[in-house]
Amino acid sequence: MKKLLTGFVAISVLVAGCQKKSSENLELEIKKGYLVYKNNCSMCHWETVTPEQIRNIRKMVKEGKRPPFSAPPMSEVSARVKKFYPTEEKFVAFVKDYITNPSKEKGVCLPMAYKIFGVMPPVGRNMSEDSKEAVAKWLYYRFNMSWEEFMKKYPH
Repeated sequence: MKKLLTGFVAISVLVAGCQKKSSENLELEIKKGYLVYKNNCSMCHWETVTPEQIRNIRKMVKEGKRPPFSAPPMSEVSARVKKFYPTEEKFVAFVKDYITNPSKEKGVCLPMAYKIFGVMPPVGRNMSEDSKEAVAKWLYYRFNMSWEEFMKKYPH
């Protein structure tokens, strides 16, 4: 019994250590992803918007004006992609593929987004696989709203 208990404790310590290391690795990857976003995506995509900004932007678009950014905010992108690819694995795979080879056919944006912004350029073609993975994970973990929650808070 003592050996069994000792073995259980040893395995528990080992598993806890692996989880901590895995958690630290994810945190570092998310930080790297934010830097990738700042250096490659932020020129077109704002990180997030306020409900008031959405109302003002909606008004601008109705008046035929362009929004103050060149692509949907990342908070909206994250919520929209999660609607179709809810697991981390599928979300990350989609984002990595889409930023490398974007197309309207495989995109998940609302039709109005394509009308206003068009299809994004293939910015992922100039990124390393590690950078694409990091920015995709940052996008997945940075924003926690579902599409339904996002639209309720930011109707447009």
